[in-house]
Amino acid sequence: MSVRTSVLDAPDKQPPTAEQPWQRLHPRMIVVSVSWLVGPAVPLLGAILVARDLLNSHGLIVLGSYIVVAGVQAGHEWVRYRTTRFRITDSQVELHSGLLFRTDKSIPRDRVRSADLTANPVHRLFGLAAVKVGTGEHTARSEDEELVLDGISREQAVQFRALLLGRGAGDTGGEAPALPVPLARMRWSWARYAPLTVTTFAGVLAVVTGVSKLLDTLGLDVTDSGTARGVWDWLSAVPLAVAVAVVTLVLLAVGVAGSLVAFTEAWYGHRIEREPEGALHISRGLLTSRSVSVAERRICGVELSRPLPLRLLAAGRLSLLATGLGGRGTQFPGTLGPAQLIPAAPLNSAHQITADVLDEAASPITQAVLRGHPRPALRRRLVRGCLLAPTGAAALAGACAAAGALPWWAAPVAAVLAAACGAPLAVDAYRGLGHALCGDYLVVRHGTFVRRTVALRRDRVVGWTGRQTYTQRRAGLCTLTATTAAGKGAVRIRDVGVADGLRFAEAALPGLVAPFCGAPTGPSEHRDKP
Repeated sequence: MSVRTSVLDAPDKQPPTAEQPWQRLHPRMIVVSVSWLVGPAVPLLGAILVARDLLNSHGLIVLGSYIVVAGVQAGHEWVRYRTTRFRITDSQVELHSGLLFRTDKSIPRDRVRSADLTANPVHRLFGLAAVKVGTGEHTARSEDEELVLDGISREQAVQFRALLLGRGAGDTGGEAPALPVPLARMRWSWARYAPLTVTTFAGVLAVVTGVSKLLDTLGLDVTDSGTARGVWDWLSAVPLAVAVAVVTLVLLAVGVAGSLVAFTEAWYGHRIEREPEGALHISRGLLTSRSVSVAERRICGVELSRPLPLRLLAAGRLSLLATGLGGRGTQFPGTLGPAQLIPAAPLNSAHQITADVLDEAASPITQAVLRGHPRPALRRRLVRGCLLAPTGAAALAGACAAAGALPWWAAPVAAVLAAACGAPLAVDAYRGLGHALCGDYLVVRHGTFVRRTVALRRDRVVGWTGRQTYTQRRAGLCTLTATTAAGKGAVRIRDVGVADGLRFAEAALPGLVAPFCGAPTGPSEHRDKP
């Protein structure tokens, strides 16, 4: 037996000031944990039913293996239910779990930064939820480094979230509780931007890949189907341009429909509220509901991201920078984690919500007058776009041509196209660079395919790092990084002049880099803390 103890965000584990009874997960969580097997079971059984005349022993083996996996998963979850216990004391959040490998976790309550309450459709069907405790750590790479209470009743989850954020039920002094202040709600007109995100293309790829994998798993050959042969014969009979157009339209329709469905499921019922106790509350979701509460004292700023298609329509997505929420989520293509405030929306809506969330009269992003970067930064981007990109494209196309996948003329054509696109993209990337101080915030912008603008509170910057590559040193440039506890832990100002960067860092945090402001060139790396 192995015993592992984890004390998160605290060097020493303090004993609880009041003895609290240990609690178990809800027994219905066993069914909830096995529910993920239902999703693959539906297309599996559907394919077996539709193609039963083509079914062979390989398909029966797959079905039997699936049943065995379901039994093993159910047994594993029963063991987890029997061996997991938790409690919330006056000073600690404690979780004990495991049979052969025992894990003990403890988080001081004063280190709790956020509480993320999630309930998927099966959770909601059985009245359960999961609460993830956020501590502001950027190094958590697995569930072993997080504290998650998965499989408690929804009422218990709501109570725990209130306790974790310091809001008890008896704090009103007998008076009627104050109502939350609404800041934003989802508008269905925003759905028109959903097809312009990566969800559209990812949805097409997921459908094609999923169908192909399912047929291969069952050992079925689609060419044996009469319907498939009929479609192929029709495409072969029509002109090539018509066939390509039909296939493109079908794939595009699948992608658009998938993006709209994903938008509805993710953002149905979305609202942002400011709670009387001093917390920002974000909730959304149709089938899987998600509710996140973040103490306002933990909010550090916002990030406005604008992929190239959204830039053309003056739209963007807004994410919250706060300790405990981490960076942008990457669980599924086109979706973000709990830090995302709104989906793709018009810029005026994003700027208004930014001002409301930060409790400012206007968005710092619209008020800031960004300083441009020196001309050597443009030369660096032109070199990448006009020399490196065409060379790489030609090499890739040449390798494909050598393998017989492309004709011999593909390499020069790829190089010409890459050079033609590289120059305007390089100029656009250079024009996107900018930084400024606006009141209590520093504002930084960069990017071309995805242009990101960050507004970060100056008092949340805990240090500066200056880095120079060899080419940056020769050009008199550096990358200046503001270290913070929010988001991904860093905000980078790329290819800024060394002297200008040092002056900017000194103006943002007076006295921090003053000894270096008079230097004609910056060090290759410098880090300091206030």
